[in-house]
Amino acid sequence: MSIDAAHFDREVPRGGARWRTVRGLGRRTAAVEAVPTTAQPITEDLTSRAPELRYRVRFTTAGTFPVTVFRLPSLDERGKRRLAVGLDDQPPTVLSGQAIATGNRGDAWARNVEEGVEKLTARVTVSAPGEHVLRLFMVDPGMTVDQIVIETGGPAGGYLAPPESYRRT
Repeated sequence: MSIDAAHFDREVPRGGARWRTVRGLGRRTAAVEAVPTTAQPITEDLTSRAPELRYRVRFTTAGTFPVTVFRLPSLDERGKRRLAVGLDDQPPTVLSGQAIATGNRGDAWARNVEEGVEKLTARVTVSAPGEHVLRLFMVDPGMTVDQIVIETGGPAGGYLAPPESYRRT
């Protein structure tokens, strides 16, 4: 299951911060960025305090599945950028991306820049087949997300990720 991050079903701004769609950014048509970049990080009570994006997703089977968030590489003196992902009302999992300001960037950073994305992975547990809500939360401002992929066992396809799955509008 592949989702372009800009194709969310609902945005929930909170605490003076929100997710903004940036057309022409990323590997597809648009990406989403947590703004303003001066917002304070949210590290507690994410489901009630952090800006959120919601995506309707349909699973044909129950189980635990890997979710990969494709974020755009960035420079930041704090050394990392974080976001969180969760399914329905389950507690979200915080994912940490690498942000380098100066010094030795290393092989992982070079690969992320060459590919134009950094892949952050978590797992979600689906209790029953049917429609669910994938939730994406800002932890640090300035985090920019291009695509989300949930591995449900089908063929991956594509160089970095499969094209977007069928989407009802």
